[in-house]
Amino acid sequence: MSPSCPTSPCQDSSCGQDSSCVALNSIYFCLCSEGYYYQNNSQKCEEGKIFPGSITVQVPQSDISNLEDKNSKAYEGLHEKFKNAFNYSSNTSEYGQTVIIKVSISPSARSGMYAESIVNVSLVNILIENTKYNQSSVAAIIQNAIDNEDSGIKGYSMKDRCDYYGCKRDGVSNCNNGLQCECKDGYQRPYPQVAVCVASSPVCPDTCNEKNKKQCLLKEDGSISECVCLPGYRDNKGECETCPFGYSGLNCQDQFQLILTIVGTIAGILIIGMVIAFIVSSRLKNKRKDGEEQNLIENDFQNLKLQQTGFTNFGADGSIFPKVQTMASKDRQLQNPYINTGSMPHPDY
Repeated sequence: MSPSCPTSPCQDSSCGQDSSCVALNSIYFCLCSEGYYYQNNSQKCEEGKIFPGSITVQVPQSDISNLEDKNSKAYEGLHEKFKNAFNYSSNTSEYGQTVIIKVSISPSARSGMYAESIVNVSLVNILIENTKYNQSSVAAIIQNAIDNEDSGIKGYSMKDRCDYYGCKRDGVSNCNNGLQCECKDGYQRPYPQVAVCVASSPVCPDTCNEKNKKQCLLKEDGSISECVCLPGYRDNKGECETCPFGYSGLNCQDQFQLILTIVGTIAGILIIGMVIAFIVSSRLKNKRKDGEEQNLIENDFQNLKLQQTGFTNFGADGSIFPKVQTMASKDRQLQNPYINTGSMPHPDY
């Protein structure tokens, strides 16, 4: 019997027209193109207004390794947590959808040193097109929802819409329409239908090389390229220097080695202390045992001398000298055969 393949939560009729079905572990959600949200009632994609941002969330260590897999239970739980936290439809009917863009896991979170770790998640909240809210008011609403719920979400920070699209600021539209805004210098749209501008290639100075302990990277949002120090180094007035003892990683942000050194030192001190305490305790115990044996030997020797010499108690009558037992048995008295006190005549003079 051949094993059955796991069934996907997505079915042919799961989502309406112009949307795609995204399967998680046991549930799914419908995703529209950039700038649109899925309306469950009408099963249509409605044009909306995006509010990009990022959040920090506390996640159990057992879920860290699975957060980058959209089909895992950990990712599904994270998705539902955000949907419930940001679905402030009870306060406003202008909420459309929350879409996770990227889950970023730091090296320290991957190390497994802690029972729980902080994870950074980039996402987009989509409201209706003619919403009365702006970026500041949306950020305030989200932060209020975070503060009033024990969801493990630690904080929210909004992101500029022009930076999200990779467009120039014109001071008029504030990049409300990603397809109409002008891309930044060095950026372009892969296709005309794509709203987000991406960097054609990282552009950094010629001095940004391995010889100078530097590398050219794009920021996580793909907005700009920057020259940063290699892992294990940090910037000091434009020069990359080696990380201090105990620190490593990009810009010396990983303290794993320092924590490991401190824990190892404390453990070593405790072990040495336990060994010293054991040695001292053993010596004291042996010394006490030797003293008791010496006292027993001295007492036995003293009793033996008393029995051999016939001495009795020292100072029993208050004397400082021992008594001598002088009483002899009558049977042991010496008899002189030449002395007969009964038959010897007494002189009469």
